[in-house]
Amino acid sequence: MGVAISDDDPFKCPWKKSTKSASSQIRKTTINPLKYLVMFYKDYISPIDGKQCPMYPSCSRYSIECFEKHGLIMGWLMTCDRLFHEADEMKQTPMILINNRFSFYDPVKNNDFWWYEEK
Repeated sequence: MGVAISDDDPFKCPWKKSTKSASSQIRKTTINPLKYLVMFYKDYISPIDGKQCPMYPSCSRYSIECFEKHGLIMGWLMTCDRLFHEADEMKQTPMILINNRFSFYDPVKNNDFWWYEEK
């Protein structure tokens, strides 16, 4: 089964059929200042602050994945959504054990299912 796409924008018509899975379609961006800001936070500030995020992937990793997969605007919206709904999400998502620490599993693919239309 393929994914319905039209170039980089799934809202454009006509729809084309692709053999790629939704998870393998990653948008390549050249300049994304918000992504680099999150990477700076992840690499330099977060290690000092300690592991605070109860989610897996961490909120910064989730944000980077959103920017890589969906670009600047949708990546920013998905990041904001993750930060706003994080407390409620912990009531609904399963817990997983990673590196001797329990985390709530909330990957990007569970939050962008609406982005791709399966045919």
